[in-house]
Amino acid sequence: MARTAIELRRHLGTAARLWSAPAHHTVEPDWWTAFSGEISVDYNVACCQSSDNDVLVDHCLQPLLDLKKPGIVMLAGPGLATAQKLIDAGWAVVEALPLMLLEGPDLPDVDGAGVRALTDEELPEARALLADTYSMSDAAAAVAIPVQAAQNPDLGVWGLFDGERMVSMFTGATEDGLLVVWSMATRPRDQGKGYGRRLLATVLRSQFEAGIEGSLLQSSPPGERLYRGLGYQVVEYWQLWSRPRWMMGRA
Repeated sequence: MARTAIELRRHLGTAARLWSAPAHHTVEPDWWTAFSGEISVDYNVACCQSSDNDVLVDHCLQPLLDLKKPGIVMLAGPGLATAQKLIDAGWAVVEALPLMLLEGPDLPDVDGAGVRALTDEELPEARALLADTYSMSDAAAAVAIPVQAAQNPDLGVWGLFDGERMVSMFTGATEDGLLVVWSMATRPRDQGKGYGRRLLATVLRSQFEAGIEGSLLQSSPPGERLYRGLGYQVVEYWQLWSRPRWMMGRA
């Protein structure tokens, strides 16, 4: 499964269909946009993969400004060369995050009890868990976990239950043989107990058995250790940029 960084960047953008508004989701060779249209900086995203400042401005920066909602511009690969243009526009680096790839089914043996795909009726609990974990608004959580995630065969939302209580969850989209992971969360009071590891390893194992070839995700700093422990490797680091005033109200 030899995939180039260019392909993987595009796959992440295409998989953002899980949460993006269809009218605001475009994936091109040098850039992609995925805008939910909600007041949520993490779910209005433009990604520049070109060193051409015009690509950054015309296809990433200006469309996000025209949206009139807080958002993020991500610079990946050659796109990192356009950073000065964002500095000149008054934007600031938020953080650098790794794009990570899992290339095989060699996963740790874990207890898969309590792991299952969620139903429509269980989505409100998953949204509440996500909102609690990341201090998100209810509207942002509804964007991150749409109803279609439980209905579309190319999408999915899974949870781990301790008894009747959901303690961990994540969403995913299948793209070109890869399970692209989004919105991984474990309740704050339940973190450090291995729930996220059990959940993701169990689902990945079943997905490999169903025919996927690997998994792709963009990790937060706290999550990188978990993903490395499951066999994910860093492909490259991306820079995330935003307006300082947008980040003050990050949701």
